[in-house]
Amino acid sequence: MTRSATALNITFVIPYFYPAWEYGGQPRSAYELARALVQRGHRVKVLTTDSAGHSRLAAGYRQVDGIEVIYYRNLSNWLAFRKRLFWPQALWREMRSQISGTEIVHIHELRSTLSVFAYRAAQTQHVPYVLSTHGGLKHLGRRSVKTVFDAFWGSRILRDAAAVLAISPAEEKDARDMNLRLAQVRPLPNMIALSDYASLPPRGTFRSRNGLGAGKIILFLGRLHWVKGADLLIEAFRRIADLHRDTKLIIAGSDDGQEAALHALVDNLRLNESVKFVGFLDDRSKREALVDADLLVIPSRSEVFAITALEALMCGCRVLLSDVCGLHPMPSTEHGVELFQSNNVEDLARRLRPILESTSSSAAANAGRQFVINEFGSDKVGARAESIYRMVLG
Repeated sequence: MTRSATALNITFVIPYFYPAWEYGGQPRSAYELARALVQRGHRVKVLTTDSAGHSRLAAGYRQVDGIEVIYYRNLSNWLAFRKRLFWPQALWREMRSQISGTEIVHIHELRSTLSVFAYRAAQTQHVPYVLSTHGGLKHLGRRSVKTVFDAFWGSRILRDAAAVLAISPAEEKDARDMNLRLAQVRPLPNMIALSDYASLPPRGTFRSRNGLGAGKIILFLGRLHWVKGADLLIEAFRRIADLHRDTKLIIAGSDDGQEAALHALVDNLRLNESVKFVGFLDDRSKREALVDADLLVIPSRSEVFAITALEALMCGCRVLLSDVCGLHPMPSTEHGVELFQSNNVEDLARRLRPILESTSSSAAANAGRQFVINEFGSDKVGARAESIYRMVLG
């Protein structure tokens, strides 16, 4: 990792942070970016809350891989996880003093109470800030609430940001649709910590633990929420299940409002013997699942950056990806990635069949892994983030 000649003093503000992986890719991408910046010699302080999803984290100060993290207690963890209403009262009182002295603030998430208080503090202290929306620009779900938020705060937070960081061309388009100035929008993809994949788990660990036998494994990995499209995959799997009786569909992820409906769908389609719900997977279990899976399917209805596709490629697992998912640059068929038409169950089923019937290609697996190393390594993306900060400060 290259170290910068001049260290910066950076403050992240985000509702959830390491190890709150139940919230999906946002805390993961913020953590990886903070870790990369620290490795480059910068000081990174993170202001966040104690919500880890279904559970709480210990409130207070902690050092995480050289990152200074302060976890503030939420008024209600249920409101935080289920309603995305974060209410850390102590942070409201301390936001201005915590931001005082920092050179640049990086706000993660647009529509959050933390973003509002960070915005107000940064404006008062005359500290520039950049904003990562993590795919949150579109009004997908809770539209009325988001419209009201934007009317009071969101539009101003976007307007006054020194830079809005887009993780893919899809998010760049969303930013243009929000009438942001072209000069405001800066591309910054998510990254992969290559060291996490230097030594992969042995094959068969996940398969053995879950009693999956010798058949092929299709894996869904993500929050159980309508936008993630697990229902589409279950419907498509029903269309091919009779021809692939030994194949198992694994649904891995924490419940974000759809789990009961997915269980009911599996029951109605009489797929109980072929579909297995395994819940949330921690980092090691996730890599074990990806190593053993024959195919990862990402059937999202909207996804500005499909980080799990990169994680799968690092584990030698092929990927079938909804064509609305953002990645840039996009890996190709030779890297082990195929696309299907978003929200189209028939096309998804049609694409599944030849992949299941083909033998895995070690050449594609190696090419996919090398593609991720070249394009999404933490040194490259960390240097890009640093250059954006310096451009803002300059």
